[in-house]
Amino acid sequence: MPYHAVLGAAPEPRLGRAFGNHPRPLPRFSPAAPFLARCPVSRPRGPLVFKSAPSTSSDDSSSEPVPVGDVPRHPRSIPAWAMSMLLHCILMLLLFLWVDSPGGGTGDEPDRQVGVAIAHRMPDRTEYEAVESEAAETAAEASETSEATAAAAAAAAAPSAMAPLDLEGLLAEATETPAPTPSTGGNAMEPAVDRGSGTVENGEGGGSPATISLFGVSGSGQRFIFVFDRSDSMNGFSALAAAKREMIKGLRGLGPEHAFQIIFYNHRPVHFEPSGQSYWMLPADDSMKQRAEAFVRSIQAFGGTEHMDALKMALRLEPDVIFFLTDARIPRLNRRELDEVRSRSGRSGTTIHTIEFGTDRVTPEDSFLQTLAEENGGQYRYIRVQTLDAMPGNAS
Repeated sequence: MPYHAVLGAAPEPRLGRAFGNHPRPLPRFSPAAPFLARCPVSRPRGPLVFKSAPSTSSDDSSSEPVPVGDVPRHPRSIPAWAMSMLLHCILMLLLFLWVDSPGGGTGDEPDRQVGVAIAHRMPDRTEYEAVESEAAETAAEASETSEATAAAAAAAAAPSAMAPLDLEGLLAEATETPAPTPSTGGNAMEPAVDRGSGTVENGEGGGSPATISLFGVSGSGQRFIFVFDRSDSMNGFSALAAAKREMIKGLRGLGPEHAFQIIFYNHRPVHFEPSGQSYWMLPADDSMKQRAEAFVRSIQAFGGTEHMDALKMALRLEPDVIFFLTDARIPRLNRRELDEVRSRSGRSGTTIHTIEFGTDRVTPEDSFLQTLAEENGGQYRYIRVQTLDAMPGNAS
């Protein structure tokens, strides 16, 4: 007799398989049923049926399986290889986006110009000398030359239109071409420049020598050149303004029989060139002196300091006297440069007077300007810039 008939319990359903006869008990309800359905061992290959309970009658042959329906099928899970491929694709996409994204540095910023400056520590301030590029220097020189030319033209009586000048060529011509010598005819060593009607040849002028004084330093002769520093440091204590006033007073002491030229310099020299005339000695008549005064007043201080180019430019014209004024003890002229200046001035008989502006209370003992004056037959004077306004004639 079946056990359920003895115990009186309901018959336990059996899970049949489509192939083979290996029934397994199937719980009435179990949370693990969906996972068992996905298990390869227990997953049915066909419709599921339950065997009916054994009959209590004596005829067991009439017992047949009664189909009770299909077990619901669950969707198949994504294969592991597909999940791995999807994950790798996502990671590669994120990596590509991270590498391709712009960085946080300065890669996209526009290029900026940089420069180099040399600091000179003075007793009352620190001066910065910019090392400018060639393009910046050329632009500054062209701007300054244009301003000076406009001032000179305004003082003149309606001069004609000026032709463009080759400033670089004039500078090279003035510093490198041998100076002309007195001659009545042609001279192969004489620079090929147009002197114009308002210039003075070497040795010309006749008349008596003039004696002029700048800051107590006197010079005598017929041909004078003023070489004044106009670097940025000359802005302090109104040094440039005092120097320009003193130069104008010296110019007014010259007569028509005398000749002069003016050179202001910073990192490059610029000379007085009225109405487009080339670099040469100019007659000190009233009209030319008025133009010169306008040129002097137009000069502004800026830039660094380079002494040697301005000195060589002045020595090319073989003047009788050079008044050399600067406040720059640095940079110094070295021994080779001092010897070169002495050799050039010795050939032309030029006297070089030097005037130094400074802030020290006493005259410096190691100034190269004192050596420059002594080796070229001139006088040297040190002026403390704090006393400039108190000097006679500088109150205006």
